[in-house]
Amino acid sequence: MATSKTSIYDRLLDVRIVDLTKKSLYTLWLFTESDVLTFVVPNTVFGIFGGLSGLLTDTTTVHPDTNRIISHLPKVVAFNWLNLLVFDIANQRLPAAIDEDSLNKPWRPLPMKRISPDAAHILLLSTIPVVLLATYGLGAGPESALLITLTWMYNDLGGGDKDYWVRNGIIASAFAVYNAGSLKLAVGEGSTVSSNGLQWIAMISGVIFTTMHVQDLKDQAGDQQRGRRTLPLVLGDAVARWTIVGPLVIWAVLGPFYWRMGTGGFLLTGGLAALVAIRLLRWRDAKADSKSWKLWALWTATLYFLPLLESLS
Repeated sequence: MATSKTSIYDRLLDVRIVDLTKKSLYTLWLFTESDVLTFVVPNTVFGIFGGLSGLLTDTTTVHPDTNRIISHLPKVVAFNWLNLLVFDIANQRLPAAIDEDSLNKPWRPLPMKRISPDAAHILLLSTIPVVLLATYGLGAGPESALLITLTWMYNDLGGGDKDYWVRNGIIASAFAVYNAGSLKLAVGEGSTVSSNGLQWIAMISGVIFTTMHVQDLKDQAGDQQRGRRTLPLVLGDAVARWTIVGPLVIWAVLGPFYWRMGTGGFLLTGGLAALVAIRLLRWRDAKADSKSWKLWALWTATLYFLPLLESLS
């Protein structure tokens, strides 16, 4: 009888452990869910496509090892998602962020009360060393350390709230590190980012710096409550849209021009840029702006495809 009771207790304990694990993993996913499409996916595309092109790195081989680079895809995704997790926990745990998310993103863990602010603080403290160790093992420890520093500047030092140019500058710097780390992990040992690669990373950061505030259009209600000085709130919604559309069109031309591409390259970047521009000027509610923001992220991925497209021509 005692053995039977012990067996039942062990099974119940196993079920509770599995349920707790699932709940915890889902909570971590909810922290990052709304940013995966616009951060993890484009940055991963940059690394993998850039590595496959062979135009952004100095390598000891004549041609990129396609199978080797594709096999590094899980490492690139893990690097991006783990660092995004640190940023999102750091950002969403702040009292002002909880109030903002209650309006803009009520499905996130803190507004849903899946986790308390104190527990989120403890989670952040434990996540940072885990992420640093994990990414060090992947081969991108210095990049993660720099990203965590930028996360601290953006959230705890208020860099994301006080001035929109500072906000965009921090985000653009973070994208440079994300993209450099993604490219580094994609190509693996034996290759380094070339001067051409560094120039392309810098150009992409220019794209981010001048257009990233597209994400602020959909969040104006929450940002106003939080007291953020985002560009749409400081200059007005109409002006903010034109400050995105102008650079969007310019970068859609400069990207293919940088790679000396033919009509195909210009059609690739220009077609989607035109769609995003029209949407931004024509449909101006929060739901439409959220979709435009996702299309903007897809547009950046078309820029990331240009080196590979050029290498295949």
